[in-house]
Amino acid sequence: MKEHEIRPRALLDRYIQVSVEDIPRFFDPHRFAATACPGCASESAVAAFAKNGFPYVQCSACGSLYASPRPSREALDRYYRESRSSHFWATEFYPATAEARREKIFRPRAERIRERCASEDVAPRVVIDVGSGFGIFAEELGRTLPGIEIRGIEPGRTLAEVSRGRGIAVLECTVEEADAWAGQADLVTSFEVIEHVHRPEDFIAAIRRLLKPGGMALVSGLSIDGFDTQVLWERSKSIQPPHHLNFMSVSGFEQVFRRSGFSAVEVQTPGLLDVDIVLNALKEDAGLPLHRFHRLLLEHRGAEVHRKFQEFLAEARLSSHVWVWGRVDR
Repeated sequence: MKEHEIRPRALLDRYIQVSVEDIPRFFDPHRFAATACPGCASESAVAAFAKNGFPYVQCSACGSLYASPRPSREALDRYYRESRSSHFWATEFYPATAEARREKIFRPRAERIRERCASEDVAPRVVIDVGSGFGIFAEELGRTLPGIEIRGIEPGRTLAEVSRGRGIAVLECTVEEADAWAGQADLVTSFEVIEHVHRPEDFIAAIRRLLKPGGMALVSGLSIDGFDTQVLWERSKSIQPPHHLNFMSVSGFEQVFRRSGFSAVEVQTPGLLDVDIVLNALKEDAGLPLHRFHRLLLEHRGAEVHRKFQEFLAEARLSSHVWVWGRVDR
């Protein structure tokens, strides 16, 4: 998989532009409030950089990167309901990449979940997907695990309606507001949502409340420990407020899941795109300041070395794309 297949450059740049233009309409920096580390809850942090008017700090204890001070949950919720960038994502960006994402992301993701369930002798009957979007992943998981009842939680009205059109039951709210389904799921999934939320600990605790005793959760997100986020830092297009506020370290992910009530936690980084993302950044800006080793690796070694290095990053938990598996006690 290549970055341009799921994030075409022109569409991504337009999405970022619209997002930045939306900021003064929805956020007042004077009303931002400081927050503790979303990973380990430490209040000790050092300034990292500012982007689009959002200050980022790095936790002195676990290394997580996060926006602080930040907008309130109410301000963020309004932004995701009403902003032009959210509308652009739902009506232009996502539809243009939906089938590529089905093939490159959702179908392999569903198969990976099937393999995990088989290895742990888990046969989920009710699955809830938090941030279900257009419902394409739900469709693929239903094909991979026949007989499951799959539901969605999706606060966006347009996306919720599309999912319902695919025959998926949807709660049109945030997961923190989804107590109507508390204790009903054998498996809860959530992909690329946690980096957006106001308080990851509340988000994960809400996911836990959906689970039956012995249930399992899978949450994916972005880690600051990853190669591309470490190399590109504030130049990374992934670090793009107001959308992405939380970039926890591997340790931070582990700690927030345990603090939220999960008894068994495993963090994986099965990412495929770190090297390609940095290569693309170099194509856009040949003068990008890079360490000599990174330039040697990226500019003077071929595709086979890049492939092996990406495999190493995934195995060593050094990719920015994170999967966190959590189990609750029976």
